[in-house]
Amino acid sequence: MKNYSQSIMDYAALHPNFGLQELYAYLDGEAGISRQTVSWYLTKLTESGRLRRIGHGLYAKPTKQEFVIIPTDEERTLHDELKRLWPFAHFCIYNGSVISPLQHHLAANNITYIETEREATSAVFNHLRDDGRTAYLRPTRDLIYNYIDLSQPAIFVKPLITESPTLQNEGVMVPTLEKLLVDLQKDQDFFYLQEAEGLNIFSNALSLYTINESRLLRYASRRGIRKEIETIIQSINSND
Repeated sequence: MKNYSQSIMDYAALHPNFGLQELYAYLDGEAGISRQTVSWYLTKLTESGRLRRIGHGLYAKPTKQEFVIIPTDEERTLHDELKRLWPFAHFCIYNGSVISPLQHHLAANNITYIETEREATSAVFNHLRDDGRTAYLRPTRDLIYNYIDLSQPAIFVKPLITESPTLQNEGVMVPTLEKLLVDLQKDQDFFYLQEAEGLNIFSNALSLYTINESRLLRYASRRGIRKEIETIIQSINSND
């Protein structure tokens, strides 16, 4: 009996990325197989981690590491506290130190970012401030540049963009790499990581980690900077 899983993995080893149509044509040429069966094998291989979905209908053999944000005990405690107070709100929580592996020129960032529904941001900010925490609500570039030391612990409360690419890790919602890359280019509080350093961050991310480009561009579209992100990717690829 034909080992289609191995045939697909052999094909993946010779093709950096591929789609269902070209794989189907290859396998059908070897021995008759239905498109539905090929799709089924791709799903199973993706679920097992032997393949990765890198775009709409595109697959690749994993060659890069996954960018995963692991919440700290403090972030988990903060998440649980906020969920008790606002059980129906969503909270995406992470620390700015997670950006360090992407940076070329290391700039310390010890800010805890809390993103939640826009209508809940003020209430969350007021709760944190009243509890004696150093917190800022949607801080502007000028405020950060003139008054905030990013190396010191503080909390930034920001709106959570709908349909943001996030994932659950140890019960806490954290951003995916795709979300982080777009936010770094868009948000005022990341002004110091934009322009030349932004290109370095994107280049490091593309070379070190697996990135779902369709997810990246879909989120960039929601944030109104799809063309800017496409230009950055094209610039990096043309220099490789």
